[in-house]
Amino acid sequence: MDFYKTTLETVDLKKKSVLVAKEFGDEQAKPKKKDKKPLHYYAQEVNNSIFARGHIKVIDEYDGLSNDVTPKSIPNEMYSEQFMKYNLQFKVAVEDMQLYHSRSGNARSRTRSSMRGGLGGNKQSIDDVMNGITFENIIFDPQTVSDKSYESKIIPPYKKSFLKITLRKTEFFELHNQCSTTAIKGTQEGDLADYDNRQYDYLTVGKGKIRRRSDNDAQTSVTLTSSRAVNTIMVTHATVGSYVSNFEMYDTLNNMVQKYSIHSTLHGLSKTGNSYTQYDEDNPYEDDDSELREKERSQRYRLFESADFRNAVMFIGRTLSSNTNESGMRRFRNFEQIDRCSREAEYLYSMKLLFRFIPVPSHDERKAVSDMSFCRSNGDILAIGYGLYSFSSQQVPATGDVYVWSIKNPGEPERAFYYQMPVTAVCFSPYLPSLLAIGMYDGSVEVRDVSSPTDMPIAVSQRSTSPSCSPVVAIRWIKQAGEIDASDIDPFLSLSQDGCVTRFRINKSPFLLAFNQMVLERVEGHPEGIIVPISPILTCESSRHPQGLYITTHPLHKDIYYILTDEGCIHKCSINYQHQYLEVLKCHEGGVTVMEFSPWSPKLFLTCGNDWHIRIWIEGISRPLIELQDEYSPVHWANWSPTHATVLVSVNRNGASVWDIRRNILKPMAKHEMDSSYNTVAAFSNCGRTLVVGNERGNTLFQAMNDMPFAPHFQYDELEKAIYKAIGNDQEMYIELKSIGFFGYPNKKFLRPV
Repeated sequence: MDFYKTTLETVDLKKKSVLVAKEFGDEQAKPKKKDKKPLHYYAQEVNNSIFARGHIKVIDEYDGLSNDVTPKSIPNEMYSEQFMKYNLQFKVAVEDMQLYHSRSGNARSRTRSSMRGGLGGNKQSIDDVMNGITFENIIFDPQTVSDKSYESKIIPPYKKSFLKITLRKTEFFELHNQCSTTAIKGTQEGDLADYDNRQYDYLTVGKGKIRRRSDNDAQTSVTLTSSRAVNTIMVTHATVGSYVSNFEMYDTLNNMVQKYSIHSTLHGLSKTGNSYTQYDEDNPYEDDDSELREKERSQRYRLFESADFRNAVMFIGRTLSSNTNESGMRRFRNFEQIDRCSREAEYLYSMKLLFRFIPVPSHDERKAVSDMSFCRSNGDILAIGYGLYSFSSQQVPATGDVYVWSIKNPGEPERAFYYQMPVTAVCFSPYLPSLLAIGMYDGSVEVRDVSSPTDMPIAVSQRSTSPSCSPVVAIRWIKQAGEIDASDIDPFLSLSQDGCVTRFRINKSPFLLAFNQMVLERVEGHPEGIIVPISPILTCESSRHPQGLYITTHPLHKDIYYILTDEGCIHKCSINYQHQYLEVLKCHEGGVTVMEFSPWSPKLFLTCGNDWHIRIWIEGISRPLIELQDEYSPVHWANWSPTHATVLVSVNRNGASVWDIRRNILKPMAKHEMDSSYNTVAAFSNCGRTLVVGNERGNTLFQAMNDMPFAPHFQYDELEKAIYKAIGNDQEMYIELKSIGFFGYPNKKFLRPV
């Protein structure tokens, strides 16, 4: 840096210190009178300083290049005038405040002055200065200014640089509504429509449009769009010639008949002989001889009823299916995993379709996937119930099916059970893995042993002992407490749509023993949880019992279970206390569809509902820790990932979303669309690396979760860190969560909820 010489004098530091001491009152300096210099004297000093400042230049030299970096002076003199007025007013105000304090605390000031010794003069003490700064307000009143030329000047008050606007929702009112109409030309209605059209053209595109107009937009929560399916495709007609020989027609028809016979063979093993009679009558190549036809039918029926033949068909089906689904089977079994040292690893949270289970419709009905359950001891076996998912559906299927699939044969089910009513719930027992509980649309329940070659159920419920006739929406097995007999089987809970919970026991009888465990009542007032305003309009519900939607059990306390209702509440209940619940928590404004505990914490759980939100809670705090919301549609299912502590997956009617609360809580890391049919239920495989999604068309899709982040070594630590990071701005929530302390399993282990 090179500085040019100026005409300014160099100030000696010693002289300057002397001058400063004299200015503030030295021992040898005499007190001076107040300076009453006019305003133009200070303005002249400022002008002189600015003039001297203008002769200084600062040059920046670098690599032989020079650059003028001299700060520019302020050209407008208004700032200097305002600065001088402010200093003058501040000086007068400070002098008046000093005079006031010198009179009020004379004794104390003298004591402080005597302690200072040589300062002398009528000076204020430190206490007076502190009290004046703390308790006195310096008010710049224009009357306190001694100069009469500034008495008429009033300093404008301070104004804020922002406005606070509060938006409140108002009642909906309609300004204008004009529906499209069609009328016959020449009639009175047609003339009125023609006149209305001409008037509209006159006001919009004609001479009448020369007037003041304004465009207003309204924001809606749902965007209505139309898919490509509504667009028609132009059909072209043409006359062409083709030649087909008799051999080609015979081969085509013969292949169709063989395909139809294969499906009837594999899917009709557990059906009655009447169905095979219908197949034989529809066969155009059946012999007309009735005696031969009856003999062939009886032989086929005995062959289908043979256990050895069914096992042979099953084994051959597995062999043939492995040729076409080998890659999907290898991925489902996690034979090929990405190395942690790989350079090609990308965190895309993608999904890849491995294969799908497509059941053959019975009685020409399309049944939705109502529920699914993996076997706890063998992750290759999956039970799927086909029937009714939405109870507000306009068309209810007349029958229902339960298929037990195996990953070894995605083309054909291992077991098939058929019912005369829709199936609404299925659940494998975690304690005896071969037992499968099945709930029906009419409220009946039965238990089957899938390892048994026979098609007879172990036990069924009775209408005389079952207290509910509503559809069964969920089933959960519970562990018996205390010393029990080894021959006894653990009971299970059944939740009906009318809010009735029934406990079933399996004893040495063909019928289930039912006990009325709980009957829910509607919540009155404001329960704990989120605050939802109560409508001022008095409403009367058609039923005093809320609708049950889901049931789950506590991962540690086997006697605690939770019931989810359409009121948006979670009822905490105990098996030891009938007809009363322990706690009620308001979680959503609409119905609560799913509640699942984290595999790394027995206190941390998530809920999803019809208000488009996914909320993460912890026991002991009545407010949600984290709220996730992306699309304006109800969330059908959500659950924690068994492989990543901070990853969870949600499924709505259109697709699936993958969330990672460690990276982002405002939007999902990835969104994936499924089939054109609406999704119903979903579940993770036992390993946690495959998502299984069912839809209303009856298809079950196996989606492999690829390009996921590498699982951290300390899963609980990452989960705790992510939660504290998400609530860092909420100080009260942070203190409440700190008071809970450690909320994981002992030794930070992993435990999959039942």
